[in-house]
Amino acid sequence: MAEQIPEDDKTARKPLTKLVLASYSAPATPLALVGLPMAVYLPAIYADPDGFGLALGMVGIILTLSRFTDVVTDPIIGFLSDRLKSRWGRRKPFVLVGTPIYAAGIWLLFVPPIAFTEVTWLGFEFSTGYPYLFCMVALTYLGSTIKDLPYMAWGAELSRNYNERTLVTSWREGFAVTGALISAFTPALILFAGYTKPTDAVYFLSVAMCIIMPIVVLNALLVVPEYPVVITAKKIPLRDSLKLVFANKPYVMLVVIFVFSTTGAAMTNSLSFFFVKHLLLAGDLYGLYLAPYFVSQIVAIPLWFALSRRIGKHRATMVAIGWYAFWSCFIPLIAIAPAAWFTSFGIPEMLSFLPDQQHQTVVDRFAGMDTGKFLFFVLIMCLKGSAIGALAALPAAMAADVVDVDTLTTGEQRAGAYFSIWSMTRKASYAIGITVGTGSAVFFGFDSLADPMDTTNTTQSLVMLACLYSVIPAMFKFVAMPLLWKYPLTEEKLAEIQAGISQSKPGSSSSNGVSADA
Repeated sequence: MAEQIPEDDKTARKPLTKLVLASYSAPATPLALVGLPMAVYLPAIYADPDGFGLALGMVGIILTLSRFTDVVTDPIIGFLSDRLKSRWGRRKPFVLVGTPIYAAGIWLLFVPPIAFTEVTWLGFEFSTGYPYLFCMVALTYLGSTIKDLPYMAWGAELSRNYNERTLVTSWREGFAVTGALISAFTPALILFAGYTKPTDAVYFLSVAMCIIMPIVVLNALLVVPEYPVVITAKKIPLRDSLKLVFANKPYVMLVVIFVFSTTGAAMTNSLSFFFVKHLLLAGDLYGLYLAPYFVSQIVAIPLWFALSRRIGKHRATMVAIGWYAFWSCFIPLIAIAPAAWFTSFGIPEMLSFLPDQQHQTVVDRFAGMDTGKFLFFVLIMCLKGSAIGALAALPAAMAADVVDVDTLTTGEQRAGAYFSIWSMTRKASYAIGITVGTGSAVFFGFDSLADPMDTTNTTQSLVMLACLYSVIPAMFKFVAMPLLWKYPLTEEKLAEIQAGISQSKPGSSSSNGVSADA
């Protein structure tokens, strides 16, 4: 019979200290340094004339195909991390191994050591950039899978308290948004040094990630505990394990919610740069938009956390979706409105209070740029972006809760299996969102390689680009509303489940007889 390790929650699970919360969450910062380029700059770098000049539609397809490698790797890594026995724990060895693989993938993806050329193979002529993009994205996602799935499961197992789990994900999201904020400010800062291309920004961010990530990951491995778990006598095979996961109704509902939300987010992110460049005619100002956008996320996270404590995580997520969708509706209106309406709100006009010499510098820097619409766009995006933190942190906290439903049924803590499917569906839906977004834009006639100042894009193609960037992704998120309204796992229900888990532990005097293969 396999060893059983009883766990006394009163002694083993003390409230998490700020040091532990910060140490666990810190690796999210360097991850976000390159997470933002992966989300919004990758299509622009490979499908823009200032990048590698590949076709936008093909780049979208390549990114989608590379994501589906995770269909194989994610369940395997999740299953293995649940089963691993080592003196360092179940999760930490995977985080240690996956970190250098991920860092190497990021560096090779954004700083290619070779120049892309046109080649002919089997009668087809194509750029070597396409297979290179596929291989490097697949390598990056492999490293991400190895380290991120156990990392997420590790966080879910740090606490069993309903609100403290939200605190863990909020801290992690806070560090992630901080990294994203640094990532967002970097293009804005280097803009004034003459670095205006997306490739410039990702170079500096990739260097920073490769330096910072090993330090904070090593600190997390040393400082953050990994608690022992109950090991049952009967092990569940991988196929049966996945069946039990999909029989967990709250989890299935959460996955469906997350799939549609992530698909919409991928559409927005993949078209973000092209919207600013071709509709607002302010591609060089893209970094200036990202910075306040992520500031709004940081500011709003504590507010959403407080709201979730009052009305529950699922209801707070509903409010966040409504807020996000409301402000999304204004973005196409700004895009199609005449530029003359916004002339007095241009950056040089708004900064006219500066001394003459400094103001002339601003005028020279933004000469020829239509910056009037840009200010209104940034304002709307900040209001809309204030919901993003909630849409990232709250579902992740809810995912940690549903693992307890499985623990009551199986007698095991199998967070790895749950987060492997969570990650797999997130990556797949994100890939589908990229293809839907970029492919639909191309279908309606948008050409990412066109000169925005002397464009060959039609008015219809640009209007559709605006809708695919804003309104349609919001509609995807609205699919979650009826599921969230019926979501059954409230704070009270979770308390009942955890009481059942405590009663069924080995040695409990009030065991309720729940077995590992119930």
